[in-house]
Amino acid sequence: MTAPRRNPLNWLWVAVPPAVTLLGGALLLAYGGPVLLPFVLANVVVHGANFAVNELRRREDGPARPAWEFHRPFREGCAGVGRLFAVGSVLLAGAPLAGAGPVVTAGALAAAAALYATGVRGLSRLVRGTPTVRLTGDGVAVGSRTYRWDGVERVELNGDRWHPRIDLQVVGRPRPVTVRPEDVDGSLLFLLDLIGYYVAHPARRPSIGAPAEAVRVHAALLGARLSAGLAGGPTPIPAH
Repeated sequence: MTAPRRNPLNWLWVAVPPAVTLLGGALLLAYGGPVLLPFVLANVVVHGANFAVNELRRREDGPARPAWEFHRPFREGCAGVGRLFAVGSVLLAGAPLAGAGPVVTAGALAAAAALYATGVRGLSRLVRGTPTVRLTGDGVAVGSRTYRWDGVERVELNGDRWHPRIDLQVVGRPRPVTVRPEDVDGSLLFLLDLIGYYVAHPARRPSIGAPAEAVRVHAALLGARLSAGLAGGPTPIPAH
Protein backbone atom coordinates (compact mmCIF):
# COMPACT_ATOMS: atom_id res chain seq x y z
CA MET A 1 0.00 0.00 0.00
CA THR A 2 1.44 3.34 -0.98
CA ALA A 3 1.53 6.25 1.45
CA PRO A 4 -1.80 8.08 1.72
CA ARG A 5 -2.41 11.00 -0.62
CA ARG A 6 -1.12 14.24 0.90
CA ASN A 7 -3.49 17.09 0.23
CA PRO A 8 -1.67 20.33 1.17
CA LEU A 9 -4.84 21.55 2.91
CA ASN A 10 -4.57 18.67 5.37
CA TRP A 11 -1.58 20.37 6.99
CA LEU A 12 -3.94 23.13 8.16
CA TRP A 13 -5.20 20.72 10.82
CA VAL A 14 -1.70 20.68 12.31
CA ALA A 15 -1.28 24.44 12.46
CA VAL A 16 -4.71 26.03 12.89
CA PRO A 17 -5.96 24.58 16.24
CA PRO A 18 -2.88 25.56 18.30
CA ALA A 19 -2.61 28.89 16.47
CA VAL A 20 -6.20 29.79 17.34
CA THR A 21 -5.64 28.74 20.94
CA LEU A 22 -2.43 30.70 21.42
CA LEU A 23 -3.78 33.76 19.58
CA GLY A 24 -6.92 33.76 21.70
CA GLY A 25 -4.89 33.48 24.88
CA ALA A 26 -2.53 36.27 23.83
CA LEU A 27 -5.42 38.62 22.97
CA LEU A 28 -7.10 37.98 26.29
CA LEU A 29 -3.89 38.66 28.19
CA ALA A 30 -3.37 41.88 26.23
CA TYR A 31 -6.94 43.25 26.33
CA GLY A 32 -8.77 42.20 29.39
CA GLY A 33 -7.13 39.76 31.69
CA PRO A 34 -8.75 36.53 32.81
CA VAL A 35 -11.94 36.59 30.73
CA LEU A 36 -12.03 32.93 29.71
CA LEU A 37 -15.32 32.67 27.81
CA PRO A 38 -14.02 33.76 24.36
CA PHE A 39 -10.93 31.59 24.87
CA VAL A 40 -13.06 28.54 25.68
CA LEU A 41 -15.53 29.20 22.85
CA ALA A 42 -12.74 29.52 20.28
CA ASN A 43 -11.38 26.12 21.26
CA VAL A 44 -14.82 24.51 21.28
CA VAL A 45 -15.41 25.75 17.72
CA VAL A 46 -12.00 24.55 16.47
CA HIS A 47 -12.29 21.12 18.07
CA GLY A 48 -15.89 20.78 16.93
CA ALA A 49 -14.87 21.47 13.33
CA ASN A 50 -11.97 19.04 13.67
CA PHE A 51 -14.27 16.30 14.93
CA ALA A 52 -16.94 16.93 12.29
CA VAL A 53 -14.50 16.90 9.37
CA ASN A 54 -12.11 14.15 10.44
CA GLU A 55 -14.21 11.81 12.58
CA LEU A 56 -17.88 11.98 11.55
CA ARG A 57 -17.02 11.96 7.82
CA ARG A 58 -14.42 9.21 8.05
CA ARG A 59 -14.83 6.39 5.54
CA GLU A 60 -16.22 3.27 7.16
CA ASP A 61 -14.21 0.95 4.94
CA GLY A 62 -11.32 2.34 2.97
CA PRO A 63 -9.83 0.67 -0.12
CA ALA A 64 -7.53 -2.30 0.44
CA ARG A 65 -4.49 -2.79 -1.79
CA PRO A 66 -2.37 -5.91 -2.05
CA ALA A 67 0.68 -4.71 -0.15
CA TRP A 68 2.25 -4.94 3.27
CA GLU A 69 2.33 -1.39 4.68
CA PHE A 70 -0.77 0.26 6.10
CA HIS A 71 -0.57 3.97 6.81
CA ARG A 72 -2.81 6.12 8.93
CA PRO A 73 -5.16 8.27 6.79
CA PHE A 74 -3.14 11.42 6.24
CA ARG A 75 -5.92 13.87 7.04
CA GLU A 76 -6.68 12.13 10.32
CA GLY A 77 -3.00 11.98 11.16
CA CYS A 78 -2.73 15.75 10.70
CA ALA A 79 -5.87 16.28 12.75
CA GLY A 80 -4.53 14.11 15.57
CA VAL A 81 -1.29 16.08 15.72
CA GLY A 82 -3.26 19.33 15.68
CA ARG A 83 -5.40 18.14 18.59
CA LEU A 84 -2.34 17.31 20.67
CA PHE A 85 -0.75 20.69 19.97
CA ALA A 86 -4.04 22.49 20.64
CA VAL A 87 -4.64 20.82 24.02
CA GLY A 88 -1.04 21.58 24.96
CA SER A 89 -1.64 25.20 23.96
CA VAL A 90 -4.81 25.29 26.06
CA LEU A 91 -2.78 24.25 29.09
CA LEU A 92 -0.03 26.77 28.32
CA ALA A 93 -2.43 29.67 27.84
CA GLY A 94 -5.17 28.57 30.24
CA ALA A 95 -3.11 28.37 33.42
CA PRO A 96 -1.95 32.05 33.29
CA LEU A 97 -5.40 33.22 32.21
CA ALA A 98 -7.03 31.44 35.14
CA GLY A 99 -4.56 32.92 37.59
CA ALA A 100 -3.35 29.49 38.71
CA GLY A 101 -0.71 29.20 41.40
CA PRO A 102 2.87 28.05 40.79
CA VAL A 103 2.15 24.39 41.54
CA VAL A 104 -0.80 24.19 39.13
CA THR A 105 1.10 26.17 36.51
CA ALA A 106 4.08 23.82 36.78
CA GLY A 107 1.77 20.82 36.38
CA ALA A 108 0.13 22.41 33.35
CA LEU A 109 3.54 23.09 31.78
CA ALA A 110 4.65 19.49 32.36
CA ALA A 111 1.44 18.12 30.81
CA ALA A 112 1.75 20.53 27.87
CA ALA A 113 5.35 19.43 27.30
CA ALA A 114 4.26 15.77 27.22
CA LEU A 115 1.50 16.56 24.71
CA TYR A 116 3.87 18.52 22.50
CA ALA A 117 6.44 15.71 22.59
CA THR A 118 3.77 13.20 21.53
CA GLY A 119 2.64 15.58 18.78
CA VAL A 120 6.20 15.99 17.49
CA ARG A 121 6.58 12.20 17.29
CA GLY A 122 3.30 11.97 15.37
CA LEU A 123 4.38 14.80 13.06
CA SER A 124 7.69 13.06 12.41
CA ARG A 125 5.85 9.87 11.39
CA LEU A 126 3.67 11.88 9.00
CA VAL A 127 6.66 13.61 7.40
CA ARG A 128 8.57 10.34 6.98
CA GLY A 129 5.49 8.42 5.82
CA THR A 130 5.98 5.76 8.50
CA PRO A 131 3.32 3.01 8.34
CA THR A 132 1.32 2.17 11.46
CA VAL A 133 1.05 -1.50 10.50
CA ARG A 134 3.59 -3.42 8.43
CA LEU A 135 3.86 -7.10 7.55
CA THR A 136 7.27 -8.64 6.93
CA GLY A 137 8.71 -12.11 6.82
CA ASP A 138 9.67 -11.75 10.49
CA GLY A 139 6.35 -10.61 11.91
CA VAL A 140 3.77 -7.85 12.26
CA ALA A 141 4.94 -4.35 13.16
CA VAL A 142 2.35 -2.18 14.92
CA GLY A 143 3.67 1.29 15.59
CA SER A 144 7.28 1.03 16.71
CA ARG A 145 7.10 -2.60 17.91
CA THR A 146 7.40 -5.79 15.90
CA TYR A 147 5.67 -9.00 17.02
CA ARG A 148 7.20 -12.15 15.56
CA TRP A 149 4.92 -14.54 13.73
CA ASP A 150 5.65 -17.39 16.12
CA GLY A 151 4.42 -15.20 18.98
CA VAL A 152 1.09 -14.25 17.36
CA GLU A 153 -1.46 -16.78 18.61
CA ARG A 154 -4.48 -15.50 16.70
CA VAL A 155 -6.09 -12.39 15.25
CA GLU A 156 -9.69 -11.33 15.96
CA LEU A 157 -12.19 -8.72 14.81
CA ASN A 158 -13.88 -7.27 17.88
CA GLY A 159 -15.92 -4.24 18.92
CA ASP A 160 -19.15 -3.19 17.23
CA ARG A 161 -20.19 -1.58 13.97
CA TRP A 162 -19.30 1.91 15.15
CA HIS A 163 -16.11 0.99 17.01
CA PRO A 164 -14.52 -2.04 15.29
CA ARG A 165 -10.99 -3.12 16.05
CA ILE A 166 -8.51 -5.87 15.25
CA ASP A 167 -6.94 -7.59 18.25
CA LEU A 168 -3.68 -9.51 17.94
CA GLN A 169 -3.30 -12.03 20.74
CA VAL A 170 0.45 -12.17 21.39
CA VAL A 171 2.23 -14.68 23.62
CA GLY A 172 3.37 -13.09 26.88
CA ARG A 173 1.05 -10.08 26.69
CA PRO A 174 -1.92 -9.96 29.05
CA ARG A 175 -3.79 -7.63 26.68
CA PRO A 176 -4.10 -7.82 22.89
CA VAL A 177 -2.37 -5.45 20.48
CA THR A 178 -5.15 -3.35 18.97
CA VAL A 179 -5.52 -1.78 15.52
CA ARG A 180 -8.47 0.57 14.90
CA PRO A 181 -9.93 2.08 11.69
CA GLU A 182 -8.25 5.42 12.30
CA ASP A 183 -4.87 3.64 12.37
CA VAL A 184 -4.95 2.36 8.78
CA ASP A 185 -6.01 3.72 5.42
CA GLY A 186 -7.56 0.44 4.35
CA SER A 187 -10.08 -2.26 5.13
CA LEU A 188 -9.87 -3.84 8.58
CA LEU A 189 -11.42 -6.97 7.10
CA PHE A 190 -8.59 -7.23 4.57
CA LEU A 191 -5.99 -6.71 7.28
CA LEU A 192 -7.72 -9.32 9.45
CA ASP A 193 -7.73 -11.86 6.61
CA LEU A 194 -4.15 -11.03 5.60
CA ILE A 195 -2.66 -11.46 9.07
CA GLY A 196 -4.79 -14.55 9.69
CA TYR A 197 -3.58 -16.09 6.44
CA TYR A 198 0.08 -15.82 7.40
CA VAL A 199 -0.59 -16.98 10.95
CA ALA A 200 -2.09 -20.14 9.42
CA HIS A 201 0.48 -20.53 6.57
CA PRO A 202 3.98 -20.13 8.01
CA ALA A 203 5.58 -21.54 4.85
CA ARG A 204 4.42 -18.47 2.89
CA ARG A 205 5.93 -15.90 5.28
CA PRO A 206 9.35 -15.67 3.58
CA SER A 207 7.57 -14.53 0.40
CA ILE A 208 5.99 -11.50 2.08
CA GLY A 209 6.99 -8.38 0.16
CA ALA A 210 7.32 -10.01 -3.24
CA PRO A 211 4.91 -8.44 -5.78
CA ALA A 212 3.80 -11.82 -7.11
CA GLU A 213 3.00 -13.02 -3.59
CA ALA A 214 1.03 -9.85 -2.90
CA VAL A 215 -1.12 -10.30 -6.00
CA ARG A 216 -1.62 -14.02 -5.30
CA VAL A 217 -2.75 -13.54 -1.70
CA HIS A 218 -4.94 -10.56 -2.56
CA ALA A 219 -6.75 -12.61 -5.21
CA ALA A 220 -7.07 -15.61 -2.89
CA LEU A 221 -8.57 -13.55 -0.04
CA LEU A 222 -10.94 -11.71 -2.35
CA GLY A 223 -12.03 -14.96 -4.01
CA ALA A 224 -12.63 -16.64 -0.65
CA ARG A 225 -14.91 -13.82 0.49
CA LEU A 226 -16.84 -13.70 -2.78
CA SER A 227 -17.35 -17.46 -2.86
CA ALA A 228 -18.59 -17.37 0.73
CA GLY A 229 -21.06 -14.58 -0.11
CA LEU A 230 -19.41 -12.13 2.30
CA ALA A 231 -19.26 -8.38 1.83
CA GLY A 232 -16.28 -6.21 2.63
CA GLY A 233 -12.65 -7.12 2.55
CA PRO A 234 -10.13 -6.47 -0.22
CA THR A 235 -11.29 -4.25 -3.05
CA PRO A 236 -9.91 -5.54 -6.39
CA ILE A 237 -7.36 -2.79 -6.97
CA PRO A 238 -4.31 -3.82 -9.01
CA ALA A 239 -0.92 -3.73 -7.32
CA HIS A 240 1.48 -0.99 -8.36
